[in-house]
Amino acid sequence: MGETGFSDQLWDELSGKTAKAFRMWPWTAAELKKNRTARLIAALPFVAGCEHPERTALAHLATFVLASSESCKRVFDHDESDNASPTARLAPIADFQGGDKAVIEEGMARLAMIMANGYQKDLEKDKKSGEYNPILAGAWKHETMASGLKSAITTEAVKTIDSVMTKDEALRSYWAQ
Repeated sequence: MGETGFSDQLWDELSGKTAKAFRMWPWTAAELKKNRTARLIAALPFVAGCEHPERTALAHLATFVLASSESCKRVFDHDESDNASPTARLAPIADFQGGDKAVIEEGMARLAMIMANGYQKDLEKDKKSGEYNPILAGAWKHETMASGLKSAITTEAVKTIDSVMTKDEALRSYWAQ
């Protein structure tokens, strides 16, 4: 597994179990396996050294799959009550037992940035469709979030996440990648 406790083989197993549990078509399973955001979600309980990391990773991946599915997407859509903070918006995948809090906070910050990137990318589409977007509504500032992630002090413990996704990758990623 290496230093981080998260390997390609482990990701193959977790994404495979998730695909099997959701009875995904082979191409959908392949999309999940190549999704860098899903991989970060699954890796976080391992790299943070949480109790029951596999259980937590699978539960968080299940939520990711549900929130990404057309049949459930609306239930997970952002609304004004989610504006408190980007990490609060991620509460359904933020339940960890034990683990290094600094690593968890950094991982969640990267996931929040990825989520905000999607809102930034969708500004025009959401303006036309009327879909709620916290950046369009002025509740979140994409530039401020990106600056905050870039300037956050990187400790040795937090660097373990870089093997899964670096800050720079998070700044350029989207939820569906």
